[in-house]
Amino acid sequence: MNDLSELSEREREILHLVASGASNKEIASALFISTNTVKVHLRNIFSKIGATSRTEAAMLAVNAGLVEVQGAARGGVEALDGSQSLLYEEGLAASLRRRLLVSVNPYLLAGIVLAVLAALAALGIVFGPQILQDRANAAGEPPPITVEPDWRTNAPLPKARKGLAFAFLENQIYAIGGEDETGALGRMERYDPARDAWAGVSPKPVPVTDVQAAAITGRIYVPGGRTAEEEVTDVLEIYNPEADEWSQGSPLPISLSEYALVVFEGKIYIFGGWDGEQVVDLVLEYTPDLDRWVVRTPMPTARARAGAAAAGGKIYVFGGYDGRRALEVNEVYLPANEGGSGPAWVSAEPLPSPRFSMGVASLADVIHVIGGTDGVDGPLPSLRFAAQTGKWEVYDSPLIGSWKQMGMGAAGNYIYILGGELNGELTANNLSFQAVYIINLPVIR
Repeated sequence: MNDLSELSEREREILHLVASGASNKEIASALFISTNTVKVHLRNIFSKIGATSRTEAAMLAVNAGLVEVQGAARGGVEALDGSQSLLYEEGLAASLRRRLLVSVNPYLLAGIVLAVLAALAALGIVFGPQILQDRANAAGEPPPITVEPDWRTNAPLPKARKGLAFAFLENQIYAIGGEDETGALGRMERYDPARDAWAGVSPKPVPVTDVQAAAITGRIYVPGGRTAEEEVTDVLEIYNPEADEWSQGSPLPISLSEYALVVFEGKIYIFGGWDGEQVVDLVLEYTPDLDRWVVRTPMPTARARAGAAAAGGKIYVFGGYDGRRALEVNEVYLPANEGGSGPAWVSAEPLPSPRFSMGVASLADVIHVIGGTDGVDGPLPSLRFAAQTGKWEVYDSPLIGSWKQMGMGAAGNYIYILGGELNGELTANNLSFQAVYIINLPVIR
């Protein structure tokens, strides 16, 4: 029996990976399950489809159309022999590692390699989904590959809330603070992506919301925020995951919440925010080893609830709220120019439309922006910004409505989004998608 219709969704996913050439360990890593679980699934798969080996199962998957093979008709893929070549293509579908079997002569293979190299020259060997179509067309090159996110629903937050901070340290994700209907929270949970499970850890001593977190030097730093008493604080609390303990660092120069935060070259930078009375243009630099804050060149535009991310050796600060309206401005901070060697701030392409309170993450020099609001609370499209091109692009997302004040960040090659307010209601969502893929080229001998 070679019928794949009896396979479950998870079994089809595993069979797809087997046909793509992935090992049990690679399958376990991609699906966040154990290798023993993979083995159990494989036994069930082989039994259902009547296969006796991985090779036979892979061929059945290809012939059934579960794995697409360019240049080969369905049912026309034969076992690899010495006259055939192997083209490796990794990560061109989310969570999948494809190894496509293609029968080619040396001249065709050389052409394929040159085409891939041309795309890689524009993208870089490691890349995130991004738009480079204009540059490719101008150079007469084939268009690069753009991969739309394959969203994954993970174990939800133990507590639905918004205004929380996200941190990723030592392969663990931390959800810190935030607020629910009762006010600011001190709770903190740790999420293990490999196990898709949450665990409680020591709560933050000072409950806060409207905060960000920085993971650096083996610690998690959470500055400022709005407290349960509805006051803005200047406290800096530092979490040590090894001891599961909190301590305090030097307080901020002023009390601050609703700021944007970036870790860049071993330092923490804070941009703008709300000081309890007004929106500010303040820029603060913190050096963890010295436990010292320094005031830097202010932003050209005062704002709170902005997005900020490092990409291409620069720090981009975009969007936000100036106290009257949502902003689309995008300004670039150049820390190396502090001290008079050049302008500390320059302009970049603005957001396609104004927004604030969005989720932001940067990975492989691509900035991802999810959700937010323009003040009207209508749904806003997801965006990504490629530092190489300086252009914004709209891309696919799971948004059904207005989603804002979530915790968001990069974890390995994935981007995770936690909690927030969705369509006016607090959510415990924990969603992720793979944002970075690697292409391995074939070896020509």
